[in-house]
Amino acid sequence: MRTHAQIVRKIGASALVQHLSNFGLSVHSSTPQRWADRDSIPGEYWAAVVSTGETTLDELATAAAARKALA
Repeated sequence: MRTHAQIVRKIGASALVQHLSNFGLSVHSSTPQRWADRDSIPGEYWAAVVSTGETTLDELATAAAARKALA
């Protein structure tokens, strides 16, 4: 299982900004990097991140639950 940070890095922060824009979501160019730094992708962006084909909702949810369990 990958972390949210690993997923963002696999997609690429700049590629993710572009993909989110194509998905109809506007984020600052540094936003995906901040998600990677925090190891947390906000839930409202999960559908767009999944649509990249690089992850699944299950993987995002499992990583989020694992992160919370460590907190």
